[in-house]
Amino acid sequence: MTSWQTGQHLIPVPVSGTVLASARGAYQVGELIGDGQYGSVYECVGPFDQPYALKMFRPANRAYELVKHEWQAEMKRLESYRHPHIVYIHDAFEHNHLFYIALERCDTSLRRLVGAPFPDEVLIEYARQLLMAVAYLHDAGLVHSDLHVGNVLVSNLKSQPTVKLSDFGVSHQLDGQHWFRPQVANPKILTPELVTMGYTTRQSDLYQFGLLLFRMHTGYPAFPEDVPYQELSRLIAEGAARQRAEGLGTAVGNVIAKLLRRRDAYRYQSAREVWQDLRVLRQPPASYVPPLPSSRRGWPPG
Repeated sequence: MTSWQTGQHLIPVPVSGTVLASARGAYQVGELIGDGQYGSVYECVGPFDQPYALKMFRPANRAYELVKHEWQAEMKRLESYRHPHIVYIHDAFEHNHLFYIALERCDTSLRRLVGAPFPDEVLIEYARQLLMAVAYLHDAGLVHSDLHVGNVLVSNLKSQPTVKLSDFGVSHQLDGQHWFRPQVANPKILTPELVTMGYTTRQSDLYQFGLLLFRMHTGYPAFPEDVPYQELSRLIAEGAARQRAEGLGTAVGNVIAKLLRRRDAYRYQSAREVWQDLRVLRQPPASYVPPLPSSRRGWPPG
């Protein structure tokens, strides 16, 4: 079993077959299904043989109290914001100096579905569900700040797909303010106002939502994934994402371009406004389900 050295403790990290104890029962850890700088997500089977997604908060050489605070904050947010398109929390517990959250198990993530353009009717339905969740959070004064393909989960994939927003680890309560300065940001989804001015707003979530739509609409990201940070920052500050969306020459691309404007004041001002423009493009519901791509596309498309 691999370990983390934190302070005076050598902490064993779970592997497949590890059994973790909670006041609500035992969780048997399965395969690792997601991994990031500050957390890992495992398949697991919990009480009553129910499958879950188990998120472990990674120490990453940080103080115990800091990791505990992040765990408590995300647990509180997930418990507070109940919505059909937000992932559901079932349990939260500490085991051997590590912190866990047991979440509903979804079929897949958007990361596994992108790689080919979505038909417009499918993209718009996924967007509709995501916008409902974003509007709910914004109405409650919460900015998610981490909207990307790995944090959008999908259930009922083979029948009527249900989109779920997950991972509130860097979200922020505005508390009457219109902006805040985040302590942590995902470099792959930086927004122009964060790059140039160091702040984030509700419209920053809409910019990140625009990046999601761009990828679903085209099959590839708005920026090359291997671009150096300095070059990426320059492209973001110069509004390259909007220019690429405008260059698509499609109705959906025009909506994306407005979401990706450099100045947050000139973007859509709410998720509801975005939907007003997308809904007129909606076709009759389709039974099409995006296939899992057999290979990843490069950037830009060849």
